[in-house]
Amino acid sequence: MTNNAPKQEKPTIKAKALAARLRAVQAVYQKMQNQQQPMRVIIEEYLSFRAEMDVDGEPLVPPDGALFKKILLGVDEKRTEIDAIIDAHLKKDAPRLDVEPLLRAILICGCYELLIHETDAPIIINDYLNVGHGFFNRNEVGLLNGVLDNISKLFH
Repeated sequence: MTNNAPKQEKPTIKAKALAARLRAVQAVYQKMQNQQQPMRVIIEEYLSFRAEMDVDGEPLVPPDGALFKKILLGVDEKRTEIDAIIDAHLKKDAPRLDVEPLLRAILICGCYELLIHETDAPIIINDYLNVGHGFFNRNEVGLLNGVLDNISKLFH
């Protein structure tokens, strides 16, 4: 008897990095909604209980745990600096209080990665734009692109 089930392919490094960035955005959003929850607790929750997430019955690629953790610990440590950088690059018609919290979470994670510049800026920006496309329309994704691109010019 043969097994005709499709062979499970191992996720690529790129796919695992994108999954880490998506989950980091979700975790930052969660932290924004519950300021009292320590970041280390959120990290443990995601790595222990949400690692095997699925959408509409389809399993998501497991995240690069080290990247996920690095983003969240860095965001937690540098949040004041990150917020100042983002606010300086938002247009006058999109002040901080008017930016939707999930959009801001994407900007926060992207800004942190651009700030530490361990990965090429186009890769970082592209991944966060992909995350943005999952939640927003062209206008918001365009805002993400413009702000992250301008921030990247500061550090690269």
